[in-house]
Amino acid sequence: MKFVIIGLGQFGRALALHLSDSGFEVTILDQKESVVEEIKNYVADAHIGDATDIRVLRRLDLVGDDTYVIVAVGECFERNILITAQLKELGVKHLYARSVNELHGKVLKLIGISDLFRVEDVAAKQLADRFINEGLMRLRRIDATHSLADVRLPDDWIGKTLQEVNMRKQYRLNLLTVRRGKMSESTADDVLAQPEQPVIDTPGPDMQFQKGDVLVIFGKDDDLSGFVKKFDL
Repeated sequence: MKFVIIGLGQFGRALALHLSDSGFEVTILDQKESVVEEIKNYVADAHIGDATDIRVLRRLDLVGDDTYVIVAVGECFERNILITAQLKELGVKHLYARSVNELHGKVLKLIGISDLFRVEDVAAKQLADRFINEGLMRLRRIDATHSLADVRLPDDWIGKTLQEVNMRKQYRLNLLTVRRGKMSESTADDVLAQPEQPVIDTPGPDMQFQKGDVLVIFGKDDDLSGFVKKFDL
């Protein structure tokens, strides 16, 4: 899987760096040389050019089955629509476009773009989830009633094994992994940032919890909330 990100505003840059850090092949395109120069050494391929010019787009590998193209342009309504329409004309199979407001989204849908996202909505939802689910360090919804969450280790569990705490039977929760080690300074105090604390391998029953561990657990939202309240996390 590889990604082409068009538009290197604050969101586009952050997305490109995160995907690249996660091991994906990332190509970037922006008309401003300064922003391309800033991160070109951190991605697989970098291009300077006006994405509203279809000749510039044709120079990129955009139509592969495993290629995902993201139009991250948000500051100019007209540029975003023109770029997206031309990508559609070129036959891009996996096309995602940033929508800046409801009208913009309607216009993009009229030209056949169904995969839309609003950065502000995503950020607001993540922050709302943090407030609503106080005690959960990070929450990723799986469906209407289940979530994946990062939770601080209860103090009572320090030194105990996974088998001893019997998490699945006692709390109806599944431990997927454990974050252990120092968190990156760039994300430690950012409520919306992706945690960069390393994880250990899939925990076995004899794994012993350590002070500072963060549990990555899956379960029903009610069970997650009950777990946090029980241990006053």
